[in-house]
Amino acid sequence: MSCPFGHEDAAYVLGSLAPTERLTFEQHLTGCEECTRAVLELAGIPGLLSRTGAEVLEGSTLQQPVPDTVLPALSRAVRRGRRRRTLAAAGAAATVAAVVAPLVTSQLDLGGGAASTLPGAGSTPSELTPQPMDPVGDVPVQANLTLQTVTWGTRLDLTCTYDTTWVSYELPPAVDYVLVVRTRDGRTERVGSWRSVNGRTMRLTAGTAANRQEIASVEVRTPDGRVVLTAAA
Repeated sequence: MSCPFGHEDAAYVLGSLAPTERLTFEQHLTGCEECTRAVLELAGIPGLLSRTGAEVLEGSTLQQPVPDTVLPALSRAVRRGRRRRTLAAAGAAATVAAVVAPLVTSQLDLGGGAASTLPGAGSTPSELTPQPMDPVGDVPVQANLTLQTVTWGTRLDLTCTYDTTWVSYELPPAVDYVLVVRTRDGRTERVGSWRSVNGRTMRLTAGTAANRQEIASVEVRTPDGRVVLTAAA
């Protein structure tokens, strides 16, 4: 492990970092390919688990509810196995998925990228062409978005520029934004956040377990929930 932030990828994906640690790690991701690749390998786990309904547990053979220690244990397991990252992550994810829903593991691939072993896993050229996001009102931000089909769901690549000169009102030199995926069945999923600095272009890579057909739109929002940019999937 060559990166000093290399032990934080699993904790970041599982949402166990403190707010200040999360912000520091997200800023680090903009310039670190190693950590970005590690996050993408694990990005499908929270979405897969969140999509497992209560009826799955009720119909299973479990005698007790899933303990609160399962996800922290997954994080520790991934950290211990970083030298065998792909195998360790897949094994830990399979353990959790087997507890929650035995059939989930058949759709899980933590290798990253698009694999040809599952139908529809490949990306078309049009998917890899960035599309501009539409502004909602008079906003100081512009962005281009790429949605790429991968075996664990959808990878999102965002290029975002913040410039206070684009609006007539006063703004701070830096603002926070969040990236949100809206699905056709009405769910919303926050998949990333970052701090935009005046005059600079930021690049964010995120992931969701929802496949391309399930995504209705992708939005850039302020932390209080106001939509500033939107794009139809």
